[in-house]
Amino acid sequence: MKHLPALVLLLCCIPFNTHAKGKGKAKIKLRTTPNQIEDVWTVSNELNYYHEPNQPYQTTLYENITLDYSANNGWDFQLASYNIPLIGGGAQNYQVDTYFNISKTFIISQDFQAVLGAQNGTTLPHSSNPRQLHNADYALAVYQPSRRINLHIGPYWVNKALSTTTDYLGYTGGFNIEVLDNLLTLQADYFSGNNNLSGAVFNTWIRVHPKAQVYFGVGVPETNSGNEFYGTVGFSVANK
Repeated sequence: MKHLPALVLLLCCIPFNTHAKGKGKAKIKLRTTPNQIEDVWTVSNELNYYHEPNQPYQTTLYENITLDYSANNGWDFQLASYNIPLIGGGAQNYQVDTYFNISKTFIISQDFQAVLGAQNGTTLPHSSNPRQLHNADYALAVYQPSRRINLHIGPYWVNKALSTTTDYLGYTGGFNIEVLDNLLTLQADYFSGNNNLSGAVFNTWIRVHPKAQVYFGVGVPETNSGNEFYGTVGFSVANK
């Protein structure tokens, strides 16, 4: 339990008033935690479920598909298509938004790393929204005292086209904790502000095969962000 103080400090960065007072749209995705294993291809598929009885989109089911390659020397590349409507629609400001995410991890010491990354893209042609360049940039300080614990925090910036409010500079923080070795992992990330990214996501990952994991969780919107609660379920398969 020697790492407990650091974990408590990070959890304090996730406001306890994160909840859905504002009615509106759901959260855009931004992955800030690259795979730690080099030369690995990973395919992930996630379903997001929204249910708002008092909204036009009473029940909506979205699919998120990602392809990730963790290269050598800390480079990570991801192609992702988010909010593909399967049932219903309208719970997102943007649908079928597709992004390319690139990041570089720098090893500072045995326990500390730094991550710099950027995500850029737009909605696909058949989306009902006009196409604009969506940009997000992030820089993280990572504390990883062991293979099973990853704590990270740092600033992020998004442009107006992505946030739908204004160009915004905020902070993000989170953790990945492998509770049971090679079996159960808890993961959480938080984005500050009152925009499309703002809020927290909590997931529980279960390794069902040496190369495959399933997970489930919940997205919790930030106060007055206009985002909504949503449930998540998904799986991830790697080539090694």
